Amino acid sequence: MNKKKLIWQVPFLALLIIGTVVILKKQPPFRTNEGMVFGTVYKITYQHNDDLQNDIREALMEVDNSLSPYNPNSIITRINHNEDTVLNEHFTHVFNLAQQISAETDGAFDITVAPLVNAWGFGFKHSIEMAPEVIDSLRSFIGYQKIQLENGKVVKEDERTMLDCSSIAKGYGVDRVAQTLDKKGVENYMVDIGGEVFVKGKNPKMNRW
Repeated sequence: MNKKKLIWQVPFLALLIIGTVVILKKQPPFRTNEGMVFGTVYKITYQHNDDLQNDIREALMEVDNSLSPYNPNSIITRINHNEDTVLNEHFTHVFNLAQQISAETDGAFDITVAPLVNAWGFGFKHSIEMAPEVIDSLRSFIGYQKIQLENGKVVKEDERTMLDCSSIAKGYGVDRVAQTLDKKGVENYMVDIGGEVFVKGKNPKMNRW
């Protein structure tokens, strides 16, 4: 009796296995797009029938053109050079968010720290020889309270104040790419920009990321 049941079940097991293989083969492939942005590397892995590199680059360039101090033509670079600049929604959103976080952390987070970051050689300009008097001099025009957004423009108390949104722009760029993939109906992806990561769904082995 058991042998008869086993013989009867074998064809169904075979069909189940074949059906599973066929379904897996019909699944969209996982793709990886890599490159440089914001002065760092990005790697984006996602499952989709189409290569979405152009859409991903467009989203990244929107942020880069707004917030990257490594881009000589970006909005933030023009602000750092004290040029008359029209702001866009990306810069305005991140600026307001940065100011909010600065207030909530009593200045522990501060995007005006660019002069010190550069002086120590971690930013978008060459380092200089540091000394206590140099640090004190730089700190005199650093502080989130020394900049404001008025009538769509950044107003500085001191023209030497410079902004560096690298600590928040990468995360914003990750969010923008994730939104782009969501709009394309991508269910499984990982977005990594310089160590800032956003994941959704499953990895290429079909396990949770």
